[in-house]
Amino acid sequence: MLISDCESKQESNTLLMGQGKVQQRFEGAYTLKGIVSNDEHPIKNSRVEETDLNGQVLATISLVDNARYRFDLPAGTSYPVILTAYPASGEEQLRVVVANPTPVNFDITSLTTAIAEKAKQMGGYTKKNLQRVAFEGVAMPDRDRTQAGFCGDPTKQFGGWH
Repeated sequence: MLISDCESKQESNTLLMGQGKVQQRFEGAYTLKGIVSNDEHPIKNSRVEETDLNGQVLATISLVDNARYRFDLPAGTSYPVILTAYPASGEEQLRVVVANPTPVNFDITSLTTAIAEKAKQMGGYTKKNLQRVAFEGVAMPDRDRTQAGFCGDPTKQFGGWH
């Protein structure tokens, strides 16, 4: 059997896993940071775990009187990475899935938890599933109601000032 050279190459930030699945890796050292909060307030006392897709704990930190977390990942860490916050107050755990190394902050909130749960139900924590859930979960108006590009009297746009 002959395999073409272009088909056999893998990008430097990917790892071929069993059953043809490709797992991506952070090319360099990377920092994950953000805040932990529920719908009402920041959660200042919690334990935050960083795990891989297999549930292996990569790192753990405790937040005391502080809602901000920070993890420094070494180069070559596989993603997606799952960050789970366990509030000391006994509130429900919160989660965010980092499936793309581009954003700077990854807040752990009730909304990111809902997105993660729905993506898992759709077949897993893939970038495609997470983006689809996030996009479908956001209520968008039928038409753009921003003032971007609006040329005219703002007191008359959309019924005037409120």
